[in-house]
Amino acid sequence: MKAQLTNISPRVGLACDVHRQGKTSIRSGFGTFYDFVPAGFFSGLNSMPPFKTRVTLFNVKIDDPFADFPGGNPFPYFGGPDATFPLANYGILNPDTKNQSVVQWNLSVQRQLGTNWLVSASYLGANSTHLWALRSMNSAVFLGLGPCTLNGVQYAVCSTTANTDQRRALTLENPQVGKNFSFLQAVDDGGTGSYNGLVLSAQRRASRGITLNVNYTWSHCIGDRTENIALGGTGDGSFTNPENRRFDRGNCTTSATDRRHIFNVSGVAETPGFSNRTLRAVGSGWRLSPIIRVLSGSHLTITSGVDGALTAVAGQRVNQILPNVYGDKSVARYLNPAAFAQPTAGTLGNSGMGSILGPSTWQFDAAISRAFRLGELKRLEFRAEAFNVTNSFRMDDPQTAFNSPSTFGQVRSAKDPRIMQFALKYVF
Repeated sequence: MKAQLTNISPRVGLACDVHRQGKTSIRSGFGTFYDFVPAGFFSGLNSMPPFKTRVTLFNVKIDDPFADFPGGNPFPYFGGPDATFPLANYGILNPDTKNQSVVQWNLSVQRQLGTNWLVSASYLGANSTHLWALRSMNSAVFLGLGPCTLNGVQYAVCSTTANTDQRRALTLENPQVGKNFSFLQAVDDGGTGSYNGLVLSAQRRASRGITLNVNYTWSHCIGDRTENIALGGTGDGSFTNPENRRFDRGNCTTSATDRRHIFNVSGVAETPGFSNRTLRAVGSGWRLSPIIRVLSGSHLTITSGVDGALTAVAGQRVNQILPNVYGDKSVARYLNPAAFAQPTAGTLGNSGMGSILGPSTWQFDAAISRAFRLGELKRLEFRAEAFNVTNSFRMDDPQTAFNSPSTFGQVRSAKDPRIMQFALKYVF
């Protein structure tokens, strides 16, 4: 990677005491930031020929897997200056690839009410650029469903999954050289994304044994498809349409998850110090800490599960043929299978990335604790916690692979049941 010395990150923040009484403030901030992708992203780039080899074959004979492989069995493999390039997966990383960057800005208003309450309203915005993804540079070309001849071989049906490698772009351009390349993917740094959110909150500081925090977020995250690892050239991470990055733009499902509504309530309530000795010994000092969290559903993508476009690019989507895609939103029929259809051979589906809303969910957790004094320097602390206190059933997301008709649109799993844990700690 070439040095990028122009990556300058200016940041500024402002704060104003509106009435000069310390009770109403307006704050805003702006900044730019840069980041590196995880080191794991590069792991696939150094495990490809000629350093190492990976051979992907389809419809092989179990007793002779390399019977149809040009040149026969490529193993054992020897690298070095004279290494050959077998039919394998390759990746490209341009030394000028830019760092991922984000611009963030915010504006908030806070107001103290009485002596114990603070309320605030905040707008948060972010715009990301140079997000990394993979672009397929050697996908198969759809040549119709009629007969054809490719490199001297006749095919009754010109485009099938069996002759994917024979239809790849480089093979069609130059069969002698192109036959050495299977998946060929380049790191694309042109992705963008944006986030906008409104955060409303109210806080009650500790008073008379009660602390309370309430907040609500209304937000939207939208962006291009991104990857956090280069999969060694496989087709899993590429744009669905290699010629159109924006074809996969939609509600965030990969690098982040779009949740339009998030509501949280948390607090601590402590029992008072009773004057009666017996009541004080039994009832004083107990702390109850409940947490309630309510979220709207995450956004899902309906995948076809098959190579209907016959390009060998994974992650293809289906056609949406009905305006309402939902069933009765029950476990057995959350989505309506009749609302979708496999695209015509050689085409990509019209359904969008992250266009389906999954089930909303909620969580009620609580903890109770108390510290018992054992002299001046010792104490015994007891704590009990319960997650999903009411032991309620909460659905996971439905199955979204359309090529599994027996389970598509059904909810096949649930979130955790009630889980309780207890702790006893002796401090000395």
